[in-house]
Amino acid sequence: MPETAKLSSMELWTVYERPPEHPEKIAVRKVLVEEDGLRPADWQLFRSLHEARAALARRGLIAVPRSEQDDPALVEIWL
Repeated sequence: MPETAKLSSMELWTVYERPPEHPEKIAVRKVLVEEDGLRPADWQLFRSLHEARAALARRGLIAVPRSEQDDPALVEIWL
């Protein structure tokens, strides 16, 4: 039987407006989606949502709106 190919991780970026731990900032957190679940990775703080979006857009990412069930501090997710 052939070996199963190992899947590489996918990254997504979550954008939070004024999270409790940084109430005056925009927090952008990288999360790795792996076979066995989600693994938090890097994060950055920005002064404005505009700055955060510009940084993510420069990476060639696209925004996905939050769903109503998400944390109210979550603005959007970028893929």
